[in-house]
Amino acid sequence: MNVEVMLYVYGFVCASMIVFNVVYNLLLKRSEPRLERRCRRLREKIELQLARLRDGGAVEPGHLILLQRKLSHVKNLIAFDRILGARNGEIREPWEAEYVRCFQPVLLSLAMAYEKQNAVNAAYFSYFLSRYMEEKHMPIHSLQDILLEYVRRDNLYCQVNALQALYRFGSAEHILRALLIQDAGSVFLHEKILTEGLLTFTGDHSELVRLLWDNLDRFSEHTQLAVSNYIRFQTGELCGEMLGVLQDEKRGKELRLSAIRYFGRYFYEPAREPLLALASLRDPEQWEYVTVSVSALSRYPGERTVTVLKQALHSANWYVRFDAAASLEALRVDIAELTDILAGNDRYAREMLQYRMESGRMRKAGG
Repeated sequence: MNVEVMLYVYGFVCASMIVFNVVYNLLLKRSEPRLERRCRRLREKIELQLARLRDGGAVEPGHLILLQRKLSHVKNLIAFDRILGARNGEIREPWEAEYVRCFQPVLLSLAMAYEKQNAVNAAYFSYFLSRYMEEKHMPIHSLQDILLEYVRRDNLYCQVNALQALYRFGSAEHILRALLIQDAGSVFLHEKILTEGLLTFTGDHSELVRLLWDNLDRFSEHTQLAVSNYIRFQTGELCGEMLGVLQDEKRGKELRLSAIRYFGRYFYEPAREPLLALASLRDPEQWEYVTVSVSALSRYPGERTVTVLKQALHSANWYVRFDAAASLEALRVDIAELTDILAGNDRYAREMLQYRMESGRMRKAGG
């Protein structure tokens, strides 16, 4: 393909994007007045119920029936979300919190309604649920079962939002089931999304950690990594189990690296020797193990640790040298022990150590 054809193709793509943006904005402007009208009608009804609650009354049963019917249409749900979202920006009064609590039973019938709708609508309802579902609302187990069906859908947003809603319920068993369903599906979910979601779980984290660990081998390596990272951020109670992963050469590389990082967060004396052994590897293809191990050793002071870190400064890999110098700095090794590096012939080791020492002085000077 010559340059002229490429320019024509590029120009066509740019023109298409401009046309799309213009059409999209026109449609948005046309739909905005209709949405405002929906908001206005719903707001009037909501204000009446808030007034009743403020005066010591209760939400009318007819209002809940109205919500059940109206909110099964996604445009009305969007309007309702906009109204509640505007109020969430303020300090919520007791009667406003009570209103949110009162419409919780409506959510079950809405979940059943949106289960039959397309994935986009179901994804939006899951998002709505993750925002307004009361935390640890355990009695509605059937709603959690419906959300598991949402997780089965081959739609990224539907899965993410359904998981977010399930995290608010606080049921460890349902989270395990949801992750197994998601893991078996065809939609790729980055492990960072899974890890950050698990950290928002509102239930007993100790129970969830143990349940996920006991079922770790039921997950793919990708999800195992997400679970391992979640455990690392959540608890230091699984040191023995993590050491087993670190030493198991049959495990995937990323999972073993995650286990090494675990011991960079939590000191565990039995992990010292395995970390020193990995940090001493000389195979250039094993540089990731060396780098992460060298970083983790910043929590393991001792003569052998200093020796291994000084050896790592001579590595041909920049990342290994950088982390070795950072760990020596973190361990506050006396400069007299580093004279052989600072006065040695290895320019790269010397310059990296000097750089870290100078950076440390600048940070201290800056407060």
